[in-house]
Amino acid sequence: MQKLLSILNHRDFVLSLALVVGLILGEHTRPLAEISVYSLAFVMIFATTGFSFKSWIPIKNALYPLAWSTFLNFILFGLVLIGLSWLFFSNDPAHPYFPYYVGFILVAAAPPGPSAIPFATMLRGDNNFSVTGVFGLHFIAMVLTPLILLIFLGQSLINPMKIFNIMVQLIVIPLIVSRFLRHRKVLPTVEKYRDTVIKWGFFLVITPIMGMSSSVFFSEPGVVLIMSVILLISMYLLGFLYHIIMAKSGANRAMIISSTFMMTTKSSAFSAVAAFTFFQGEPMIALPSAVVSVFVTLFIIAYSAFLKWWEK
Repeated sequence: MQKLLSILNHRDFVLSLALVVGLILGEHTRPLAEISVYSLAFVMIFATTGFSFKSWIPIKNALYPLAWSTFLNFILFGLVLIGLSWLFFSNDPAHPYFPYYVGFILVAAAPPGPSAIPFATMLRGDNNFSVTGVFGLHFIAMVLTPLILLIFLGQSLINPMKIFNIMVQLIVIPLIVSRFLRHRKVLPTVEKYRDTVIKWGFFLVITPIMGMSSSVFFSEPGVVLIMSVILLISMYLLGFLYHIIMAKSGANRAMIISSTFMMTTKSSAFSAVAAFTFFQGEPMIALPSAVVSVFVTLFIIAYSAFLKWWEK
């Protein structure tokens, strides 16, 4: 019985279940989509309880991971993703595929996904780099995310102040609340249940991502295939090439692993919440986030296999 419960509560099972349930329920997941910003905020409260500002003292400990993570996640990966989405789709609002381009811009503007931390830990990455990168880039995203959306989409589609308000709800408020949960009498209980709360919290976020996109997912297999090609290039090919180049340059293995996840792991939950908030009734815009959810989940499997091949 205990073994069955551990399987049912395993991260891969929960995330896979969210994908399947979302596809099955389809439009019936709309109530979850309407509260997705609150679901993700709740997840972020528990996720940030593991972060302490003391890890940034002295400040030089945080500067390198922050600078390198910003370059990899927002600049390198972001520009490759935007360039490919422009190439395969269109940045012309009159084009029928323009909503998919908007969806990929939302993904590129999103901060890194919290899953970069446990993924890197599983492969013996640099934990300090991962934690500093994920939480530091959420602060940096307060500036960069509205800026990226303004540059590539313009103020007419998304008001930068409105996206800033979402950032406050998903980053600032959860971080403040999580400080109370770090109280020495409360933290042991929080740590005991944190992983479970985060996993099933993501279930509540990912399920409507897939559900609200399911009609397009099945009706536009060609579009899904194109999106898959874009993500295979920008996430898998770029990630593996980065690992090879860094390894040949003599960089530390643990840092390479953590920085690879920092580059390729975007918060599809954040981009989907933005799509639900600003483009209600347009499932095409949420579709890239749905496909990203699948590819992020599979990346840990592919990267683990790549590491075994490379290190032989």
